[in-house]
Amino acid sequence: MPAQLEGLKIAVMLERGVNETEFHYSRLRMKEAGAEVIVVGNNQLNYSGENHGEVNADITISQVKSAYFDGVIIPGGLAPEKLRQNPLVVSFVREIYEQGKVCAAICHGQQVLISAGIIKGKKAVAAWSMVDDLIAAGARHNPDTRAVRSGNLVTSRFPFDLPKFIPLVLEAFAEIENRPIPARYGKGLQGKTYGIVIDDATNDMQVFYTQYRIQEEGGTPLLLGRQEGSTVRLGNQTWEWADNGGHTALIDKALEDIAPVTSHDFPYEEKLKAVKASEIDGLIVPGGLGTWMIRGHQGLKKLIQQINAENKPLITIERGAKILLSADILTGRTLTCSPEMRDDLIAAGFNYQDKPIIRDGNLISCQGTEDLPLLGRLWMNVQE
Repeated sequence: MPAQLEGLKIAVMLERGVNETEFHYSRLRMKEAGAEVIVVGNNQLNYSGENHGEVNADITISQVKSAYFDGVIIPGGLAPEKLRQNPLVVSFVREIYEQGKVCAAICHGQQVLISAGIIKGKKAVAAWSMVDDLIAAGARHNPDTRAVRSGNLVTSRFPFDLPKFIPLVLEAFAEIENRPIPARYGKGLQGKTYGIVIDDATNDMQVFYTQYRIQEEGGTPLLLGRQEGSTVRLGNQTWEWADNGGHTALIDKALEDIAPVTSHDFPYEEKLKAVKASEIDGLIVPGGLGTWMIRGHQGLKKLIQQINAENKPLITIERGAKILLSADILTGRTLTCSPEMRDDLIAAGFNYQDKPIIRDGNLISCQGTEDLPLLGRLWMNVQE
């Protein structure tokens, strides 16, 4: 069955200071839905994002025509302030809107909509710091709404609202371009809970993509780590050791501490509260340098072994496969990983294949962040 947006071309706007989560999730989700995504830079191809990660455009605004595209998405952060000052960007967005095509913005992306003069009389939301600007521009602000659609215009507030923003974008494409939404969309993981393993320096987008994707499909993500309620600092492709003050994540539930009992101070209560295999329907192990930090955790090894024994889905991304190697469950399995640990899998006698994504029974492995659209598509197909 063709993907919903196959054959459509969607522009994602880019400038320095873009919110990386909104940028990457929007472009990767549109790719998962089958669209050809073209990242359009303001006046150059290479930028740094809000958290100093490297982000790149395919083409600049001076090289594009609105007639070539079927829609546009404007991520937030500090980028829209610069984008709105370029008349070519403003004209491009206005033309997309006036042609009746999908025009979507999140967070501060609505600044470009204001400059294009297309927000007046429309239902809209935005980051709290620019709500007054929305109202002053004549928009009908919808308080306490995470995302809203008004005809071919879709707006949302913050990165954590992406699971509400994307469904409205897909709904708009369904009606405007006659591209029906898959029947199971939004219910693929209904009633299911997936654990996502995190530690300091775990790759941020691999965490957020799977976390928000679970929420999009009606499921519940649980961020699992060493200590419940503690915060970890995530890394990215540019700052792998998370030493740039980037994204953080809060651990929802702790992995079991299997340290030997040596005194009355042993944390019995924490042990009882630790996540159990029976509480989750699958486990995701993102990559990044966080895999080095947590691969020796005995409670994590035990959890992986139990999940595998119960034939529940196990998903690894990039370096995440090294944690499964440590859990000793890969004998006879075929999988892939990022290039830097390929030789470790081969030396350990496992069947490595140089493919972007592989499914072997309950095990799904993918090579990296750019393969997340393939992961999302395969993962949801497995649920059907």
